[in-house]
Amino acid sequence: MSKGDERPVTEGAPVDWEVLARFMAGESPADEAAVVRAWLAENPARHDVLRALDQALAPLAAPPADLDVDAALQQVHARMDAPETPVIPFRAPARTDPAPRRMVPAPWLRAAAAVVLLLGAWFGWQALQGGGSAMTAYATGVGERDSLRLPDGTMVVLGPASHLTVAEDYGKKTRDVNLRGEALFDVTHDEARPFTVHAGTAWVRDIGTTFSVESDAAAGVRVVVTSGAVALRATEAPDDKELVLRQGDRGTLAAGRMTAERAAATPDDLAWAQGRLVFRDAPLDEVAAELRRWYGIFLRADDETVAARRLTASFGDEPPADVLRVIGLALGADVTMRGDTAVLRAAPAAMP
Repeated sequence: MSKGDERPVTEGAPVDWEVLARFMAGESPADEAAVVRAWLAENPARHDVLRALDQALAPLAAPPADLDVDAALQQVHARMDAPETPVIPFRAPARTDPAPRRMVPAPWLRAAAAVVLLLGAWFGWQALQGGGSAMTAYATGVGERDSLRLPDGTMVVLGPASHLTVAEDYGKKTRDVNLRGEALFDVTHDEARPFTVHAGTAWVRDIGTTFSVESDAAAGVRVVVTSGAVALRATEAPDDKELVLRQGDRGTLAAGRMTAERAAATPDDLAWAQGRLVFRDAPLDEVAAELRRWYGIFLRADDETVAARRLTASFGDEPPADVLRVIGLALGADVTMRGDTAVLRAAPAAMP
């Protein structure tokens, strides 16, 4: 796990969005894919950005006829090249072949540009770089877990491809941390200085507790309380709109809505902290998010039938190929690898 004080932005070439588009489509050449993987590993937050882009781009695989992608592309370049937009230090490898071919269909790339515009260059920069205040950052790579002790004695287990930032003055007046990904907190309680986790659009406050928080662009924020209690609310909501979760409860904040499952937590909810990946009737977008964090694999379904299926399975230290084979069997799907992308298609019906 890496730890370090915030550093100035490194000078570099602006991000090549077509390189990222090829990578997301599973069409990157080997040398290019290696550079993208290394770039992602530098900051787990970059996986969150690709996940958001992947979801946004899915319905645009066949862009609608009335989408003015040329105009959108011009606006994208204008936004990304504007002087006030910071550069993102990512450079694609120099190609050695004399006539590189475009590996992703042009309409898809142009639609991708339109989506990048809609997401906003500033959102991408903030998510990729992690903000601008004085912070100490802790990060894990794909498939990596680690633990740390905060200055007040609070213990944290950080899940794969996760990122935790702690203010330099943590513990003096407040105890606030920012999380992207997944973490388990065993909090040293202090009435005068409540421990607060900021994750996605949620705010989670300790009331003397051991609890886990997972922040995911697709599924929102999920909280599991092992002991004690926490208060969950939307960041912009007033204090009287918080939801109190107690030992054994699961809570979710997604699409602006909070829900609580009372006494529904099981050991499976924290299996990740022991290195096990457990799915119980999980939708495919949740499976895809976990595979990306645990194995660096981008999972997508090429037909609606498979996309609607749900997975129940458990994995330990199996290699990625075995994990994908089990997923394919469980979902009744064939799995095809395209670079770092696993594509699911409904398996043909067996002959009588």
